[in-house]
Amino acid sequence: MENQESESSRPAETQTSRNNSTDNEYEVRRRRIAKVFMEAYGGDILKYRKIDPKKLEEMQKKREEEAEAKASSPYNFQTVFWILSSMAIFKLTDFLPAILYNSAVNRTWLYVGVCFLGVNLIIALYLIVVCSWIRKINDWEKHCPCAIPIATCSFVAGTLCLNIALWPVYGFLTPVFLFTLFMGFVVLVSLLPNSIRQGVVI
Repeated sequence: MENQESESSRPAETQTSRNNSTDNEYEVRRRRIAKVFMEAYGGDILKYRKIDPKKLEEMQKKREEEAEAKASSPYNFQTVFWILSSMAIFKLTDFLPAILYNSAVNRTWLYVGVCFLGVNLIIALYLIVVCSWIRKINDWEKHCPCAIPIATCSFVAGTLCLNIALWPVYGFLTPVFLFTLFMGFVVLVSLLPNSIRQGVVI
């Protein structure tokens, strides 16, 4: 009889020990995260004591991302290098006159490449201006999941077409020139939102 009672009480004891173990793990985790917040916020840790550890981790991650964004400035050596390089290539190679007037340019491939890049540009303007700036939508993949794949494919196709079109003019330097001009454009666009926020017109 006593053996039956002891056996029946074992599952309850096992469940209790498991609950205690879970509580202990939760408490250890909470204390570890609280220590991180103590180092970051000092005396303000008291208001974070009863917050769930997952919430604390999210807050800490967001804080680190904000600190990293403030520390990294878009105005650095690489930015200046790509902008100056693209401007030099655009000027020294007579890039625009060559596209407009040089008879060696393959016009069919040029027009097809421009159309593909136009699709890419339209998608980029929609995502950046309409979604991010106007409608405040940051999750582009959730809002329009097909936009980025289409933009990527159109950019690759447009780049290939432009390389074929301009190869008779610049030869094996064509990919180098196009890549430099592309990087200069990307860097310039990346500076644009920051300049607008500061009231600077580029």
